[in-house]
Amino acid sequence: MVPSDPQVPAPSTSARHEVDVLVVGAGLSGIGAARHLLVDRPGTTFAVLEARDAIGGTWDLFRYPGIRSDSDLHTFGYAFKPWTDDDSIADGDKILDYLHEVVEENDLARHLHLGHRVLAADFDSATARWSVRVRRAAR
Repeated sequence: MVPSDPQVPAPSTSARHEVDVLVVGAGLSGIGAARHLLVDRPGTTFAVLEARDAIGGTWDLFRYPGIRSDSDLHTFGYAFKPWTDDDSIADGDKILDYLHEVVEENDLARHLHLGHRVLAADFDSATARWSVRVRRAAR
């Protein structure tokens, strides 16, 4: 997460778009941060940039047979959404489903910008602002 007022190029143009908080990555931590901002910091503007075309981070990227968490999901999952599955050491598909549920239940998709790779982040001490360069994937 990049604090201050980062500037993110708007998804459809090269114009700049300002947000209070920029979250980089839509994996477990990024989605958790987005939910925290939405619920615990009302009025805070934010965006979540994900270089890939899907959420989930590790749980979407690695799809080999048998991939699973090495931590139990009762402690690895979110406090705001307790893990209720019988398998506490869950496989990747169940974890990915859990992340998709969090996004849907909290209407986080409107804050997600998939296919947006952060190229650079520069802090200007004089203005106390971040400037972030982003490349949008060709669609």
